[in-house]
Amino acid sequence: MNKYVLLFIALFTLRATAQNCPPNIGFEDGNFTNWDCSAGTVDQSGVLHLTATGPVPGRHTMYYKNGTPGVDAYGGFSRICPNGSNYSIQLGNSDVPSIAERISYTFTVPANASDYTIFYNYACVLQDPAPGGTNHTTEQKPLFSAQIYDVATGQYIPCASFSYNAGSSLPGFKQSLFNNSKGIVYYKDWTPASINLRGYGGRVMRLEFTARCCTPGGHFGYAYLDVNEGCSSAITGNAFCTNEKSLKLYSPAGFDQYYWYNEDYTKLLGTQYSLTITPPPADQTKYNLIIVPFAGLGCRDTLHTTINAINAEFDFNLPDSIAICPGQGTVDITKPSYVRGSSPNLTYAYYSDPDGVNFLPNPTSLGPGVYYVKASNPFGCSNILPVKIIISTPIFNPVRPAPVTYPEGIDLSATFTADTSLTYTYYSDPLATVPLTNFNNLHYSGIYYIKATNKFGCYTIKAIAVTVNPPPPPTITAPNTFTPNNDGVNDYFGITISGYGTFKNLKIYNRLGELLFTSYDINKLWDGKFDGKPVPGGTYYWVLTAVNTYFRTSINTSGYITVIR
Repeated sequence: MNKYVLLFIALFTLRATAQNCPPNIGFEDGNFTNWDCSAGTVDQSGVLHLTATGPVPGRHTMYYKNGTPGVDAYGGFSRICPNGSNYSIQLGNSDVPSIAERISYTFTVPANASDYTIFYNYACVLQDPAPGGTNHTTEQKPLFSAQIYDVATGQYIPCASFSYNAGSSLPGFKQSLFNNSKGIVYYKDWTPASINLRGYGGRVMRLEFTARCCTPGGHFGYAYLDVNEGCSSAITGNAFCTNEKSLKLYSPAGFDQYYWYNEDYTKLLGTQYSLTITPPPADQTKYNLIIVPFAGLGCRDTLHTTINAINAEFDFNLPDSIAICPGQGTVDITKPSYVRGSSPNLTYAYYSDPDGVNFLPNPTSLGPGVYYVKASNPFGCSNILPVKIIISTPIFNPVRPAPVTYPEGIDLSATFTADTSLTYTYYSDPLATVPLTNFNNLHYSGIYYIKATNKFGCYTIKAIAVTVNPPPPPTITAPNTFTPNNDGVNDYFGITISGYGTFKNLKIYNRLGELLFTSYDINKLWDGKFDGKPVPGGTYYWVLTAVNTYFRTSINTSGYITVIR
């Protein structure tokens, strides 16, 4: 079975801030100019047999960010460094066993550079031979290395070089959950690192990246690189602008321990990757940093930095939180609207950690979580602020009210404890399109809907059932006799309605069905006459039309009345 070694190198060009960095070290010209490519094999003893080849198709392959670089099959991360690199190169392929590739760049450290550091990001994937039952020594395992070679002395600089061999004890590596048919594979997502060349001013150096499979040729290892062309001080963040209230220093990433001291080493200031100083110190204040690498990955070193006060304003505005409503999707935190009011000419970078070590692979599509945005101006002032993306769901819990009897009503706003940060509206339909005008005095049983909306426009709609017992039906009373003889007693006939009913009209007929009297006013009574003449004594019939005012239904009833003369 053929195994292979792959190495992807992406070198990110920052021409605006690069300080005497070698040209095209980031491949931003889209080619291999100034780079030396070689390819070959590795023997059983671990000796590389490499030949200068120039870029070999299939073994030195360049990727373009806007093409289709894809993601790593084992770690699931992008093959292009998420810091904005435009190009990557791939070393090696899956066709040839015992292969080895190298790419190198020879350059001169500027003679006047008192502090010259090469910054890069790398990701690494290594197959572990141990689970297969093979007895590989550490030197025989798949390997990835980054080295600095002093051309004048013909020696590699130990403390500026490192290598990774496959194994579960590698710091920062995780076991892959993909492609388990390959056995156990460890990977490390994109991680920043640096090579400090302080004291090598004027020297000719060679930067080498090498990848190879295991020496027996049966297990693979590959890596991804992104070298930043901004060759500057190893400690960053040492500039602050006049209106900043604190200063945050950042050490080179990738070390095991950090010890920050004042200028004369009399006070230990911190032991983390970064050091926050509030308020900012005086201009030209000096600090020292002792860095201790992971075992076998470099040497203990002491770095120095001088604080620079910049006479310029620096304003960086970012909301504490960005809300998305349930089902709304993701957030693009690179939108200019989120930094509205910040100083002009700021550049932004996006991270998953507060120290700005781990880049966000896709800051334009983020779900809930805490993320970090770094703003920098052309003078070197910078700051990192957090932003929390939340799914904003208004929460309220209405309680079904106790039944009441009309004319008592129910107030929907009294069915829950109101939150002053929410706005409440009331509806008769589940889609909240038909508003209630009398939500605080409901007189009918049914299911109603309360909508709570927050300041982000997110809302929750909840249904609530209410019970209003109806009143008894209206009572209609009418006498069955009357004596219209003008004696002032029982001279008129009329209808009485008690309860929740409304009179519409009353009609009186004789036995032949002739209409004798019509009233549209309950107070207009029949005086026992038709066309101004008294009707004969006898039985007549009345028909009443009324309305049940609670149910809004029609009432049609009738009876008889006897006229006595």
